Amino acid sequence: MGKIRLLDESVVNRIAAGEVVERPASVVKELIENSLDAAARRVEVEVQGGGSRWIRVADDGEGMDRDDAVLALQRHATSKLAAVEDLTRIASLGFRGEALPSIAAVSELRLSTAVADGEGTQVEVRGGALVHVEPCARPRGTTVEVGRLFFNVPARRKFLRTTATELAHVVRWVSRYALARPDVAFRLRSEGGVLLDVAAVNETLERVRQVLGAGRVETLLRVEHETDDGRVWGFSAAPAHATARPVQHGFVNGRAVQDRLLWRAVRDAYENTLPAAQGAPFVLFLELDPREVDVNVHPQKTEVRFARPQTVYALVREALARALERPSAPRYGALRHRNAPAQEGPGRREPVIAEPSGSAATGGEGPPEGPAVLWGMRERGPWRALAQLRQSYIVAEDAGGLVLVDQHAAHERVLFERYLAAVQQGRVEIQTLLFPRTLELELESWVAIEAGREELARLGFRFEPFGRRTLRVDAVPAVAAHLDPEALLRELVDEVQHARAVAADSAALRRRLVTTAACRAAVTIRTPLGAEQMQQLLDDLATTDHPQTCPHGRPALFRLPLEEIERAFRRPVGRR
Repeated sequence: MGKIRLLDESVVNRIAAGEVVERPASVVKELIENSLDAAARRVEVEVQGGGSRWIRVADDGEGMDRDDAVLALQRHATSKLAAVEDLTRIASLGFRGEALPSIAAVSELRLSTAVADGEGTQVEVRGGALVHVEPCARPRGTTVEVGRLFFNVPARRKFLRTTATELAHVVRWVSRYALARPDVAFRLRSEGGVLLDVAAVNETLERVRQVLGAGRVETLLRVEHETDDGRVWGFSAAPAHATARPVQHGFVNGRAVQDRLLWRAVRDAYENTLPAAQGAPFVLFLELDPREVDVNVHPQKTEVRFARPQTVYALVREALARALERPSAPRYGALRHRNAPAQEGPGRREPVIAEPSGSAATGGEGPPEGPAVLWGMRERGPWRALAQLRQSYIVAEDAGGLVLVDQHAAHERVLFERYLAAVQQGRVEIQTLLFPRTLELELESWVAIEAGREELARLGFRFEPFGRRTLRVDAVPAVAAHLDPEALLRELVDEVQHARAVAADSAALRRRLVTTAACRAAVTIRTPLGAEQMQQLLDDLATTDHPQTCPHGRPALFRLPLEEIERAFRRPVGRR
C-alpha cells in the first residue's frame, strides 16, 4: 500500500484556517474587511482577553438573507468573485483567504444577520461543524461573535502572547482601518472599557487627529503626488519628529498592508535627513489600477505584489521627496524637535547620537606615518584628565599610556549602572514637576502604557489618566529631571511596545528602559567640561562594571599604550 493518502476534511479545514487566522487580531481584521465590503457606515469591535476568549464585530451593512448566511460559512463561497478574471482586478478588501469558514473551523462562531430591520438569521458553528440555524430579530447588518479561538488547535493556542500583546495587535488593525475609512464610525471596546470611539468625518486629517492624537498631527507634512501611473497622498512627519519605532500606516487601494517596497521608498526619501536607526511616522495612501496589484500573494492579504515595482517605488519616493523639499509645505503646528528640553538658554542640551568609531589596527608595529590604535583596556584606571578634545572627548593618561574617552558614552555607562541599581533596589530618586505635563498618546501607545505601567513606575515616573488617551505626568526620575518629560516618556513607551512585540520579559524591558533614559540624560558631545568635571567623570567610570562600552555596546574609550607611542617616535620601547 502506498504512503500517500488524502487528509480528512476536518484536518484540511484546520490547515487552511491556520493560514488565515494567526491570532485574534487576524479575526478582527477579516471581519472588519467584510463589514466595509458590505457598505457598513458603523463598525463596532469588542474583545475579551485580547480576543483569545471572545470577539464581537457588529456592523450596519447590507446584511444577508438566510441562504447566504449559511452559504457564507462554507468553503469556496463568496460574493466578491464571479469569474476567474475577477482575480486580476480585485477592488474589494477580499480575497485570498476564506475568512468566515477559516475562523469557524478553529472557534465557536455565531453569526446573526438581516437585510432589513426585523427578522434575520442566526447561525452557530463549532469547529467548522454547523450546530443550528434559526430566525432572530435584529436591525439591518451583521454581527459575528467568535469564542474559544483555537480551542481545537492547542498547538496554535499555546503560541498566543500575553493579553496585552494580543490586544495591541487588535488595536493596530482597528486603527488602520479607522484611518483608511474616515467616512465610517468605529468603536473598540476591551473588557467593557472603550479604547476608541470615533465618529465618521469628511476629512482624513481629522480622522488622523482622532486616531493618532492632535499632538501627532502637529508634526505632519502633507504629501500629494499624482502621475499617469498612480497617486500617492497622505501625511508624513518632518525629519525632526522621527523616532526609533515610528507609527507607520500604509494603504494600497484602501487595503492596509505591510509592504517592504513602500517602506523602503519612504526610508530612501528621508535618507539624507534621518539617522539609520530612526524612521518617520506616516499615514500614506497609494492608489493604483487594481490590475497592477496582486493581493493574493499572502493568505492574510497583508502583503501585495506590484506588476511594476520600480514604478511604484519611484512614485512613492518622489511624493515624499517633494513634501520634504518644500519649506513652505503645509505643516500642522510648529515644528519642534522631539528631544527638545523644557528649559531654554545657554545651558540647554542638544540631542545627539553617539556613533561608533571605525575599525583600528590591533597590535604590531605601526606604519611610519602614525601609531597603531589598540581598542579596549588592559587595566581599569585610575585615569588623570589632561584636556578636552572638540568639547566631546576627554584626553587622559594612566600608568600604561594615553586614554581617549567619549564623554557621552562614558556618562551613559555611569548613569545606566547607577540608575539600574537604584531601580532594582526600589530607591529611585524622584523629581516632582512644578507644573504637571499632559501627554496625549496614540491608541497603540496608550495600550502599551498599561502594559508597562509597573516598570515605568519603578523607574520613577508618576502619571495618571487625564481624559481619553491622555496622561498627566506629575513626577519623573531625578536623573532625567532636566529633560523634556513628554519626549522622554514617548520614547520609553516606544521601548515598551518593542519589548512587547518580541515578548521580552520584565527584566529585559527594565534594562531597555533604563538604557534609553540613561542615554537621554547623559552629557552630550559638544558640551564643554571643566577640569573637575572631566576628572569626576573618569573617576565614576572607573567604578563601573563595564567601563569599556556604553549600554548600547559602543566603545566608551580606547587606550594608546606607551609602547605604541614610543614605537611611533622610533624610541627604544620599554625604557623608562
